[in-house]
Amino acid sequence: MSFIGIITNQKNEPYITKKLSEVNEHVIYITEKSISNIKNVKFETIIIDRKLNNKTELNKLISNCKYLILNSDIQLELEDLENFILTIITYGFNHKSTFTVSSVEEDDIIICLQRIIQNKNNKNIEPQEYKIQNNKDVDKYTIIAIEILKILYNF
Repeated sequence: MSFIGIITNQKNEPYITKKLSEVNEHVIYITEKSISNIKNVKFETIIIDRKLNNKTELNKLISNCKYLILNSDIQLELEDLENFILTIITYGFNHKSTFTVSSVEEDDIIICLQRIIQNKNNKNIEPQEYKIQNNKDVDKYTIIAIEILKILYNF
């Protein structure tokens, strides 16, 4: 059984739950209050969609995960990510991100994979563009993060 940890705003949780309803992995929402209670959970993937101040506990969680999907447009003070054995996938408007935002329109968001990544089944995913359905009630970064998760897990 694998766990996916998601750090996001609470208002985005219903959207995420709906989008991931058919996923076999277990999703756990991580908050400032809950992070110390889940320190013994081994996450396969962690999505950081918003800033979390408890960096000591966050670093402990990240050190044991396989994938880190990270919003590159937020300022985080994570220690020594290069010392962890994990795959870091960044996303955002930053042109150095793994997935960059090409355009945001009323109905669609287009993201571009900048370099080859491997999915959960060790299959290479080549650089390409992805068209995502926009939802004006949900944060754009959350929509992008969930799409990246779907690409990574091939669902």
